[in-house]
Amino acid sequence: MQPEILILGAGLMGRVAAHFFVHHHAGPYRVRLADLSRGAVDDAVAWLNSEYVEGTVVDVRRDDSLDKVLAGIKVCQSCVPYFLNPIIARACLAKSVSFVDLGGNPEVTDRILSMDAEAKSKGISLIPDTGLAPGLTNILAMELVHRFTKCNDVHVRVGGLPQVPEGRLKYAQFFSIHGLLNEYLEDAREIRGGREVTVPSLEEVETLHFEGVGELEAFITAGGTSTLPRTLLGKVDRLDYKTIRFPGHANYLQFLREVGLTSTRAYIFGGTSVSPREVLGNVLEETLPKNAPDRVLVRVWATGDGGREETLELNVIKDEVNNISAMGQMTSFPSAAITRAILLGQIPPGAHPQEAVMSFETMKAELEARWIGFRK
Repeated sequence: MQPEILILGAGLMGRVAAHFFVHHHAGPYRVRLADLSRGAVDDAVAWLNSEYVEGTVVDVRRDDSLDKVLAGIKVCQSCVPYFLNPIIARACLAKSVSFVDLGGNPEVTDRILSMDAEAKSKGISLIPDTGLAPGLTNILAMELVHRFTKCNDVHVRVGGLPQVPEGRLKYAQFFSIHGLLNEYLEDAREIRGGREVTVPSLEEVETLHFEGVGELEAFITAGGTSTLPRTLLGKVDRLDYKTIRFPGHANYLQFLREVGLTSTRAYIFGGTSVSPREVLGNVLEETLPKNAPDRVLVRVWATGDGGREETLELNVIKDEVNNISAMGQMTSFPSAAITRAILLGQIPPGAHPQEAVMSFETMKAELEARWIGFRK
């Protein structure tokens, strides 16, 4: 049978998305898994160990290559770097294929959302910025807002952490270090006093506790809200987003910023132009632990209706049986759940922020089928 789902990218997130489908509790889906690297494809297909996956090589920067892998596909789920997503979304429009991506850049997200009229005319759905944060947390925030007659504040706290912290930073590599530095150093978009504002990252450090983990800290970071401030503008007085880390992490990052080691200014060393941030990112890639058993913590709470509070919380650890990291589960599974919702006709045509069209109950059921349950 012809695969209905194309997953672009056979790396850590793409292969987990494929796992979601070929081992789905409602019965396996046929998946085409494509990557620029034949080695990555072969490795992922061997790990998946399923007759329902076919692997192939693609260069998404070449129209003929991308058109070939899109043939016969109903939904394309992109797990490749964000800057490639507009190219892929355009190709999907031309082929009348729905499109989902993991996001990572507000400008790219806006470009894809601007394709709304074209997507509606083609009868397809384009849903950018799915994943964990932004992604799942946007859907949780919307669910809580809907539980109030008048919601005042929404607070989102998210973090991927090593189960056993090491070193002064008490952190390990779970995704791109350069992407992580952008989150730490760019301005964040929030709602304060009923207005959309930008606020500096690494500030407003707070203490919080999670059962089984202990005392942690959280601080402002960029990129986690995506479209949520626009969606909630006029509906809430405050929306804030902070990243969770072990205590002391923010202080070390603030020090690196203070002494200029996070600057993007170019310096000449030995005839080569290089920025401190570029060097820092490369050094951290070499020195931070890799493949550490991880944990993802999520806490979203809202207040309203005279002081009432509602909370949704997740505490997810690495799936040792299937060798899937907590970050892989919580990034790829929510994105794949939206892909499946499109296949089932649960998402309307057009280009939409996921929080506007994805049902919390549908997402909850998909995660619970993977033994990921919410604490209230």
